[in-house]
Amino acid sequence: MNSRSACWLLLLLLGLPRLAWAQASLSDKYRQQAENYATAELGSERLNDSLAIVYYQKAYALVRHIDPVRAANLCVDLSSMDYKKKNTRQATDRCLMGLRHISPLHTAPDSVRFKLFSALGTFYKALYRNDSALFYFRKADLLLTRNPRIEQEIPLYVLYHFNNQGNWFFKLGNYSRSLSYLAQARQLAGKWEKPEEITYIESNMAGCYEAMGRFDEALVHRKFVNTHYQKPDIQKYMDLSGIGSTLCKLKRYHEALPYFLRAEQLLTTVRQKKKATDYLPNQLHLWRMMSSCYRAMNQLPVSDRYVQQALQLHRQYLGSKGPLLAQVLIEQGALHEDRHQYEQAAGSYQKAIQAVCRDTTTLVNYQQNPSAETASDETTLLLAATHKAVVLKKQYDATHREVYRKASVDTYSFCVGLQQRIRHGIDTDQSQVIFSTRQHALVPEAVAVTFDAYQHQPGAALRETLFQLFEQAQAGSLREAFRLNTIKPQTIPAPLLEREQRLKKQISELKKHPVTDTAAATKLIGCQLQWHRLIDTFRLDYPAYYRLNYADVAMSSRALQQQLGNQAAYVAYVRHGASLFILVATRQTIEFIRQPIDSTRFDQQLRALSQELYHDPVIRQYKGAAYAAGLYAACIAPIRVHLAGKTRLIISRDWSFNFLPFEVLETGEQARDYLTRHVAIAYAFSAQTFFAASQRPSSLNPVLVVAPFARTEAIQQAVNRQETVPTLASSEAEARRIGGDVLAGPDATVGRFLKTDLNRPVIYFATHAQTDETDPANSHIAFYPGEADKLYTDDVYNLPLGATGLAVLGACETGSGQTIRGEGILSLARAFAYAGCPSVITTLWKANEETTSFLTIRLHHHLSRGLATDQALQQARLDFFASPVFAKYDHPYYWANYILLGNYNPVMPDNSRLSMAGWLLLAVSTGLLAFWQRKRLVSGIFRLHTNDLTNS
Repeated sequence: MNSRSACWLLLLLLGLPRLAWAQASLSDKYRQQAENYATAELGSERLNDSLAIVYYQKAYALVRHIDPVRAANLCVDLSSMDYKKKNTRQATDRCLMGLRHISPLHTAPDSVRFKLFSALGTFYKALYRNDSALFYFRKADLLLTRNPRIEQEIPLYVLYHFNNQGNWFFKLGNYSRSLSYLAQARQLAGKWEKPEEITYIESNMAGCYEAMGRFDEALVHRKFVNTHYQKPDIQKYMDLSGIGSTLCKLKRYHEALPYFLRAEQLLTTVRQKKKATDYLPNQLHLWRMMSSCYRAMNQLPVSDRYVQQALQLHRQYLGSKGPLLAQVLIEQGALHEDRHQYEQAAGSYQKAIQAVCRDTTTLVNYQQNPSAETASDETTLLLAATHKAVVLKKQYDATHREVYRKASVDTYSFCVGLQQRIRHGIDTDQSQVIFSTRQHALVPEAVAVTFDAYQHQPGAALRETLFQLFEQAQAGSLREAFRLNTIKPQTIPAPLLEREQRLKKQISELKKHPVTDTAAATKLIGCQLQWHRLIDTFRLDYPAYYRLNYADVAMSSRALQQQLGNQAAYVAYVRHGASLFILVATRQTIEFIRQPIDSTRFDQQLRALSQELYHDPVIRQYKGAAYAAGLYAACIAPIRVHLAGKTRLIISRDWSFNFLPFEVLETGEQARDYLTRHVAIAYAFSAQTFFAASQRPSSLNPVLVVAPFARTEAIQQAVNRQETVPTLASSEAEARRIGGDVLAGPDATVGRFLKTDLNRPVIYFATHAQTDETDPANSHIAFYPGEADKLYTDDVYNLPLGATGLAVLGACETGSGQTIRGEGILSLARAFAYAGCPSVITTLWKANEETTSFLTIRLHHHLSRGLATDQALQQARLDFFASPVFAKYDHPYYWANYILLGNYNPVMPDNSRLSMAGWLLLAVSTGLLAFWQRKRLVSGIFRLHTNDLTNS
């Protein structure tokens, strides 16, 4: 290289930085010009967007090879424009390109990475790729946790990050998680003074409350938004149509229509001079809601017109796929059903299924169902498939063609499986309960249809299907908790599980603060978000957990039979219309029975008997025998032949009579011939949850007695003297007779209890409790001193009870609470089961101190003999019947409220056998000692005699 060439090269190298700086500067100017067009309110929106894209592309072309950070930022900008134009796949590719720009850089700003991750989560959500969406949302969350300054740098991006996740989880049915994210977005909008964003987020929260069935609360939020947002734009349209939607859910159709009509008028104005596809989804959604409203008002021609308009526009501009089309087709199917056009209805529902499935090659006709893995929107798929199953049953009823019955059975079975799959993705117990309430009719309907098919053509496959439906019939959220309590210790490291427990305890404590405590509310939202992210860590970082979470681990009917001893029978009930379906399983056989019932009379008997049982009779005589005999005739008499020789019953009750203690049912053959005199009874949520704990080893620690309102010194003196006292109506008597480790009086605080080792064969609670049927979270167990020290439902959920054998809740009403369709009673006893305790003895109504004390002491006596828990409780009752106390308390109110919820295995070793072994060992030891002492004595005498002779 000559000197001239070297000089030119040097000048070029010196000029490159200046050239790069000039290009970057020009790129920034182009970007600013693009943003001016993107946010301009004057002129044509379409023209503004086109000009914005031109300038963004010019800016990107200048820096794509020389400035990775600027290039990545512009990828985000361009992806936003693509997403706005519904080019979601192109938007996704833009962001992936942005990640490639900055991936070699270790110093790229976290704010840029955050924008790319959050945008990718949003785009994959729109593409119905939920796992990918969760992956990128989580990466954005972790960045935000690691670097909180991102919020100061790009507050609006962070706000929409939370809002987008809130909307996503709402659509997935994860309502509690949705509200946590929306609440965080709401706080940020207030903090950064974004009033328009506040109204937008409030509108989203209203939609979530509406989906949760909290319609009045949703209406309050919607009217707040309508009052505070007045601009005549798309947001105002959403406010008006939202109010109409909520009023429809409240069945106030005539009030809803004016809001829909105003929304339609405004939307027509907003869409003027825009492309045909602009705000088209909003238009289609509105027409679907209006069709539903007119259909409810029986104006079917008007309803049909809106449906046809929506279908035509969607197919013309958006194609034949997507959940919005599926929802319109579901509405069309409902319209056909109202006209009794079942064939057309089934066709509409099948098209709706095709609209939300990627692979439709196997969905040629309505006799076929998809694979759940191919669904782009599982919630909409479940709705369409459930409607299809119902209408296929109607077709069978009308024609008696076997093809319709088989198709209906198959579709119901598919729906129940899909229901369980969706449940696995729901995080919180509250959202699980809401999901159960919304889906409560599915399994009973499936049982009725499958039972008919089984009766018509019995077979092993249908029998197993029917058994599995009984297994899924109730307490879905609790079954999910049991399942996760089993899976987590197998797959998740202990430190992460400990962190989860700490977070759940923090959440529980923060929930107790008043709503007006803004600092606590902010901290609560933060803890909830941390917990949700930890659950995401379980799913994304631990494949074994993910695999087991979605694995089918249901107990088979054969496995149930093998678990049952020769003396036991398992009985499950599912109620549907005028039929009570009964499953009875023994070691030898499984039978399914349909018992016809008069629903009105059956409910009257339940109400009348509960009135007799749940209210203190004082001196009033028992008048429930006739009702108890009537319910015995419906529930037990049909299976009596199968119970011959059985001394133990495991009963899974239908949610509608979850409050009924079967112990009080009477044969009617003689006075006071209660069922409890003939069999020991335990209650199960399902066969699998009942027997899951059967292999747990019994704890060798002493029992624990919690008696906060007993006199400590009296108990201690009695224990020291080991005195035997007569039965007393107090917790002192219970603690005195039971012994073990005692937390009494001032020692029985919540703090002391929570620090106590709960690895016990039995924990006895001799205290007060209060049930809140309106809000189960406010139910609590009282500790010393009684005013502030309370163990609430959420606290119980977080107790480490996996190693506890049995909890005996001697307090009032620990087994009662709010009754939820499809779930049963949300009680304190249920909370103990949720926390992992396999067996809970609980009270269904207010406890009488004297009889409860008697039953508890006799229960402990029989448990300590090694009796199974159900048999020990039955024997305690029989002892009560035989005692002089019974004459004073001859009414089921005093003894029938004590029931066993959960596994019946023995929880304590047989002390009587241990005592016999001890006496035998003592006798042998004494004999050996006596022999040894005799030998020593003889030897001593011999030595003494020898010494005397020697001395002589």
